[in-house]
Amino acid sequence: MIRGDSSEYNLLEKWSNFDCQGHKSCEIGVREGLGSKIILDNIKNNYIHVGVDPYGNLNYQHYDHTPSYTCDYTDEMRDTMLNDFYKYRNAGKFVLCNMTDTQFMNDSEHRFSTFAFVHFDGPHMTKDVITEAVWFANRTAPNTRYVFDDYTKYEMPLIETILKKYGFSTVEQGKNKILLEKNES
Repeated sequence: MIRGDSSEYNLLEKWSNFDCQGHKSCEIGVREGLGSKIILDNIKNNYIHVGVDPYGNLNYQHYDHTPSYTCDYTDEMRDTMLNDFYKYRNAGKFVLCNMTDTQFMNDSEHRFSTFAFVHFDGPHMTKDVITEAVWFANRTAPNTRYVFDDYTKYEMPLIETILKKYGFSTVEQGKNKILLEKNES
């Protein structure tokens, strides 16, 4: 059974009922895979869904005002997730970039891609979320949705202000997840 570590997955399910018009979808912070599974089961016309997570029990600062610590993101968790995602991988609909968000943005083959749906559920430090959001904003499809998890843990109003410059506006929010959308149609 694929599990998650958050809440409001019903909102992710609702918001991922979205047409990617042939562009990629992505989740930063896959963990056990529930977010990516929900996206894959609901998204329409995406080229491929890219999951980004380094696993390996890295020690890093997770939140703005906390010291760094090591979470239980083991390589065994990654292997279980990959096994659970066999049908998506075998169908060519899912690929895991087993690397940090920074490595993904700088080194992966996807850095020249266009993304129409992104779920931000990785690092929860404001500076990291801004870096990711702007990186993806420079690679967006004409119609794009961003879902931010745990948005109350970082400076979401600042991120919203920055993303307005890229044509995004807030569409809906719950207590834990928020949806921003860019629509150039």
